[in-house]
Amino acid sequence: MRKIVGWFVASIVLVLAISARAFAAAPAASIPTGPFTDGQVITVSGSGFPTHSQDPAGLQIIECSDPQGSAANLPTDAGVGCEGISVNAGQINTDSAGKFRTAYLVAALSTKAGTSSIDCDAAHYCVLWVGTDYNNAFTSGPHAFTTPFEVNENTTTGTPPSQTNTTAPPSDAAGSSGTTPGVGTAGSSVTLQGSLASTGVPGLVPWLLGLGLLMALLGTLVRCLTAGRAR
Repeated sequence: MRKIVGWFVASIVLVLAISARAFAAAPAASIPTGPFTDGQVITVSGSGFPTHSQDPAGLQIIECSDPQGSAANLPTDAGVGCEGISVNAGQINTDSAGKFRTAYLVAALSTKAGTSSIDCDAAHYCVLWVGTDYNNAFTSGPHAFTTPFEVNENTTTGTPPSQTNTTAPPSDAAGSSGTTPGVGTAGSSVTLQGSLASTGVPGLVPWLLGLGLLMALLGTLVRCLTAGRAR
C-alpha cells in the first residue's frame, strides 16, 4: 500500500511540474500603443522565449500583415504574410529568464508601390512577429505576435533614424532595464500593452491534460484502496 501511495504522490508532482513548465513557457511580445509613423523606432519587449544559452543565434522580428487587425487573420507562413526585408538589423539576445527588450524600426509597406509583398500602412493593420526562425519555424518554433497596429506616412523631412543594433534584456523581474531604447516621438513614454500569445498550443491545454491525468491517478488510487479493504 505504501508503494502505491508513494507512486501516486510522485505522479502528482510530475504532472504539476510538467503543466507549470508548459504554461509558463508560452512566449509573448509587447509594443507601445500605436499607430506609428514610417521610420519610427519603438520598443519591443517579450518573455517566455528560449534563453540566450538555448538560442545563441538570438530572436528575429519582422513585420507581417493582419487584415482587420484580427487574430483570425494572422499569417501562418512568413513567405506569404510577412516581409523579410523588415527583419531586425542586430542580434536580439534574451536573458536567463527568456526575456528581452530591444528597439525596432517600423516601416510603412505597400504592394502598390512595389516596395513590399504586403501592405502595412494607415489603412492596413499589421503586427510584429517575434521568434527564433521565421524561415523554417514560423509557427512550429517559439514565437509570438504583438497587438495589431497601423503605420502612418512620415511627413517630416530628413532621413528616418536607423534601427538600433543593440539589445537590452531586462535586469529585473519586472522586465525593466536601466535605459529605454529610443521611441519615435521625443519625450513620449513607452506604455506596454497586452499582446497576442503564441499561436501554438494554448497554455491552458497542458493544465487541462494534467488535471485529467490527475483525476485518472486519483481514481486508480481509490480503486486500489477499495480492493485492499475488501480483502
